[in-house]
Amino acid sequence: MAYIGLKPTAGENNSFRILDTLSSFTATFDGSSSSIVTLGTDTIRINDHRFVTGQRVKYTHGGGAAITGLNHNGFYFVIVIDRNLIQLASSASNANNRTQINLTGLGTGTAHTLNLSFDSVNTKFKVTHDNGTHAKVTRASQLMISVNGVFQQPHDSATPTSGFGLDVDSVLVFSTAPSNSDSVFGSILSSNISSFEISDNDIDNFTGDNNTVNFTMSKTPPDPRNILVTLDGVVQYPSDANTTRAYTVALDSNVLSFTSAPALGVAIQVRHIGFAGGAGGSGGGGLVSSVFGRTGDVNLGATDDITVRNITGVGATFTGVVTYEDVTNVDSIGVITARSGIQGIGIQSAGVNVAVGVITALNFIGAGNTFAVSGTTVDISIAGGGGAAGAGGTWGSNAVGIHTDKIVGINTTTIAGSATSEGALQVRGSIAIEEGLLTLDSNIETSVSVPVGKNALLIGPTTVGAGATIDVAQGSTLVVV
Repeated sequence: MAYIGLKPTAGENNSFRILDTLSSFTATFDGSSSSIVTLGTDTIRINDHRFVTGQRVKYTHGGGAAITGLNHNGFYFVIVIDRNLIQLASSASNANNRTQINLTGLGTGTAHTLNLSFDSVNTKFKVTHDNGTHAKVTRASQLMISVNGVFQQPHDSATPTSGFGLDVDSVLVFSTAPSNSDSVFGSILSSNISSFEISDNDIDNFTGDNNTVNFTMSKTPPDPRNILVTLDGVVQYPSDANTTRAYTVALDSNVLSFTSAPALGVAIQVRHIGFAGGAGGSGGGGLVSSVFGRTGDVNLGATDDITVRNITGVGATFTGVVTYEDVTNVDSIGVITARSGIQGIGIQSAGVNVAVGVITALNFIGAGNTFAVSGTTVDISIAGGGGAAGAGGTWGSNAVGIHTDKIVGINTTTIAGSATSEGALQVRGSIAIEEGLLTLDSNIETSVSVPVGKNALLIGPTTVGAGATIDVAQGSTLVVV
């Protein structure tokens, strides 16, 4: 089994595969069985066969008698019905037009054969591995094909003009039909490796001019060992820390630098062979040693990012600022268990702590509350309490003190009348109620008035100061005692 990069471990046996031998394949079947050779449909059953429509095969009766309609050692062309059934045609054009040979009688013997080989005619071969397992190939660059030791150029085409291409249903197509003297070797980068993207197998092509030594590749390889460089199909060896060879690639660079300029007209091909190791510079080093089943640590370069869905691990260590949703916003419903104490909010009144710890809610009742932030402290001013049901909005102030904007009731259940200019309870001068005794000032220093519709009581003797007056509105009464 061929692998790129580090030696595989258990669980990786589907990553890379050596292709089955392409040069010769023989299918053996019972030519005397009506369940194998069906005369009515001219079909031959060969389960899970490797044949491709248009291939030339050689038929033998295996020592028995030939199937009627076929000749022993005769050459025929395959028509594929499905994965288990084929027909035979007399020519390649008849095979492509699906014009089969009429089989009119069974043969004898159980060792009839159809042999497919390199014959300078066949260009198409089914890609299989592990003795007949059908491969799933979507791009030609997933295959590495060498002919007589020379790597072939891949093309995503069913009609390649050089090297090889790929037809539907994972069929390998050579630009030139191999002969029986050709040595062909192939390996496959399987399609079931989730850690590889098809784009990892990109190919860059350049042409030498006997002068240029630096060539810019389409992308930066993780490591110089992650590219395969050929000159006219001949594989080149990269330089390392100890030995100067054909080429180098600087760390985190997409520039391929040859030790000497390729000659004029030389075809330069750079194949990106996927992620097999981390950035190690031209001398190797391989920072990545654990990917998809491999053991060891994984280290990324300074410019690498990681995008994932879920991460599962035993522990993690980070430097710098870690930002994610559950750091800035605790997503918890119910009880929170913390490793250490939770910092709460201290509540102060005039600088004195009244609550320390975790406060679940602050409820300020009343209109006109204000908040101001001073450093880490929030100053709260409470204008009143109770709202419409209490005394909020009742009290006011002026130059001489405080007043009420509403009627003031003392030990009452209801309020009678309405507030006027003098108020529902008015005091001018001094008044004291103490132990049931009402005490009044005996001097009036400012002018007073009894308004319309009101009566007043004045307990004397009383002295009226200079300039002060007592005015009684018409219809009102002032009683002096």
